[in-house]
Amino acid sequence: MRGTFEERYRLRNRLGKGGMGEVWAAEDLQLNRLVAVKFLSSHGEPGNLPRLERRFEREARLTARIGHPSVPTVHGTGRREDNSLYIAMELVDGSTLSELLKKKGPFPIQLAAAVAFQTADVLTHAHRIRVIHRDLKPSNLMLTPNNTVKVLDFGIATALEPDPGETPLTRSGETPGTPGFISPEQARGQKVTARSDLYAFGCVLYEIVAGKPPFELPKGAAPIVLTLKHMNEKPVPLTERRPDTPPAFADLIMRLLAKEPEERPSPQEVQDVARTCMDQQPTALLRRLFAPTGPRPEPVAKGEVPQAPQPSATVTERVRALADRGEHATGAALLGEHLRGLRRPLDDPELVPLRLTLCELLLASQDFTRAYDAYFTLGGALRKRRPKTDRDILTCRAGTARCLGELGRTPEALHEFEALLPVQQHVFGAVDPTVFDTRYEIAALTARGGLIQAARDQLGGLVADQHRVLPASDERHARADALLVRLDRLITSA
Repeated sequence: MRGTFEERYRLRNRLGKGGMGEVWAAEDLQLNRLVAVKFLSSHGEPGNLPRLERRFEREARLTARIGHPSVPTVHGTGRREDNSLYIAMELVDGSTLSELLKKKGPFPIQLAAAVAFQTADVLTHAHRIRVIHRDLKPSNLMLTPNNTVKVLDFGIATALEPDPGETPLTRSGETPGTPGFISPEQARGQKVTARSDLYAFGCVLYEIVAGKPPFELPKGAAPIVLTLKHMNEKPVPLTERRPDTPPAFADLIMRLLAKEPEERPSPQEVQDVARTCMDQQPTALLRRLFAPTGPRPEPVAKGEVPQAPQPSATVTERVRALADRGEHATGAALLGEHLRGLRRPLDDPELVPLRLTLCELLLASQDFTRAYDAYFTLGGALRKRRPKTDRDILTCRAGTARCLGELGRTPEALHEFEALLPVQQHVFGAVDPTVFDTRYEIAALTARGGLIQAARDQLGGLVADQHRVLPASDERHARADALLVRLDRLITSA
């Protein structure tokens, strides 16, 4: 399967083959980017094709509905000339957890914690909008080079409350999922809930920490034997297989493997443990993902008012030196550790410049998920005490919009920038460089959304304004001119 289809996508190489079809890397010739294209396969069962098509289309809708940075963005769907369905989505650079396990064995504890933190956030978000995955396993979790988790393949995901009139996609007696990661209630044919995802999540964490799954299929045995183990047997305690696992982290994983759904931690509890309980394991372990390990700050005595912090000249100088050398991730880790040690409110006026610097470092290091969280959280804290036209708030809004764009969430990013532009023009003036930056982002996102002529019109006005106001040495000229050339080329070839 090669060649070009719909005069837009040129296939390059096959990335994998799964239960519902094949996934290929492809060039999006219209927007000049690489994408992943998933094709539906009937597996030689033409009579089964209508059901598979409904499931395939449902995957696209549910994946698009989730809208989380750790879930690949759906760019579009359609049919090829041979009438087969396809989904075009974000191409993720990285390796699945199963591939990493085969190559390197059990994960370092901190890396396993990173997977736990990010996957818990995806599940919490998906369950909040009433979507469950139903097939979570190491091969459906990918780790990018900067250790960002991507949750793949919502092919058999289901909404807890299907749309009115929607046809059930699971045949009577069919048990979706993978035997090695199936929850006991799924195996018994009972109702699948969000807590079923949590059981599979526990199986994944157990395997990447221990190097082997909680239950294994005896040689020569049928898959049903493995399913029965999940239903009836207790797994070996994780600390016996991996003694260096922090006890509370191990306890959390074992609780996820409880046979009864109500005994497992709720999605919110898992997220809370991974996100907020700084003084307890495993949260302290999980938070070390975001900063190097080091001595914990001394607690403030009860009743004592902390002194107003003074940014450490040594820290700021070291961070500046790291940034100058292009070591943005290291600088972000150092500055993040420094700010956590100060234990001051997010909106502390003396620390806001440093927090904005941290956001910029995360963005420069292409850690877009954490940069988005940092900008969004800081902006939310500032909005409680400052007017909407505050410059720091506008900086946070621009930062979150930029991260959304980098994460492939084009419609959201475009909406944010378009809402931000008139406020910036009012505060900064129409010809401020910050306004030019936002106008450029709007044009680029408009082009990414397929409206090439509209983007070209926007960019033409921007180029004229920039050349009228900015000095010839300003780098914004080269950036806008280069995009203008690309858009003109696309319009000419159309």
